[in-house]
Amino acid sequence: MSAKPQRSLSQGGTLLIISFILIVLAGGCWIFSSSTFDQPQPKAGIVLLGGIDEEGWNAPQYRGIRRACDKMHIELLTKERIIGEGACTKAVQELAQDGAGMIFLASYSYSEEARQFVHEYPQIAFGTNSAECHARNMTSYFIRMYQGRYLAGALAGLRTKSNVIGYVAAMQNSEVNRGINAFTLGVQQTNPNARVIVMWTGSWQDEEKEAAEARRLIQEAGADILTYHQDEPAAADVAEELGIDYIGYYEDLGQHPWRSDHALTSVVCNWDRYYEDIIRRYLKGELNYVDKQWVGMEAGFVELCGFSAAVTEDEKDKLSQLKQAMLNGKFIFAGEIHDRQGNLRCRTDESIRDDRLLQHMDWLVKGVDVLE
Repeated sequence: MSAKPQRSLSQGGTLLIISFILIVLAGGCWIFSSSTFDQPQPKAGIVLLGGIDEEGWNAPQYRGIRRACDKMHIELLTKERIIGEGACTKAVQELAQDGAGMIFLASYSYSEEARQFVHEYPQIAFGTNSAECHARNMTSYFIRMYQGRYLAGALAGLRTKSNVIGYVAAMQNSEVNRGINAFTLGVQQTNPNARVIVMWTGSWQDEEKEAAEARRLIQEAGADILTYHQDEPAAADVAEELGIDYIGYYEDLGQHPWRSDHALTSVVCNWDRYYEDIIRRYLKGELNYVDKQWVGMEAGFVELCGFSAAVTEDEKDKLSQLKQAMLNGKFIFAGEIHDRQGNLRCRTDESIRDDRLLQHMDWLVKGVDVLE
């Protein structure tokens, strides 16, 4: 008589265990399904001043973030040719409505608008190229382009015969001034007798103006090497046309078959690696932990691309030595530095801190002239 109750108890226990397992399995399947298949794909947005196919600044930016997003399975939402008052604000509104969790404002010119609207989107992590604009949910991201500029200047100093080097520049802000100053310090490192002559265009993109200023630098000022800080290579096109050596910016100009050996090299960035790094920080919730994400040659993010056949082995060796010195800790903006007016900006025993370089470089070094 006692066996039946025991069998019943055993059967009941087995049923309970089976039921429990089925519940766990069902719950596990639901969790797996929800987390793996139903969870929305993260979205990133980028706002560009020019088109995604415009070589110079815009196309490398787009290609970089496109590759990073594809590699990390992030959906990319793109707003291109966003120019004019209120255009950036409207683009951000649309990106937010489309579900972008992080938005990159890939132009210095968006900073003023960003100050006004960024607080309206506390759930979105913003990145901006302007180091002069910060918020709890926005950090500046940029590459230490000035390191490449310094090496480019050293090459220009080695190659110039007229001791006049032309520089077509967009506008007077910390970013552009920092590049001009680093370039000039590089020139002075290899040729103390050379001058850098700057012409301002007042715009990131104005090919007609840039071409005109490039011609003036060559034909009026006597520059025999040209470089520029603009969103497209209009100045390089003029130098190519007139048979003058030039150094590119943002893109490897030498890869185009119609360019000659006058395309000495270019300062380029590995934007895909950089975007991958900052997107990973976003996914970990760390993107806005600091005011700025500023990295450079030590991380392999900025470099001089392949040299033309016109650059000698001795010149390459000199640049390699200067690069190695930087990697070993030599800081470009260190030691005695005076501005154009003769004011001491850096003492022999000090260096200029990052916050000053990023936000307060409103001066040009001694050795820079401006052609009016």
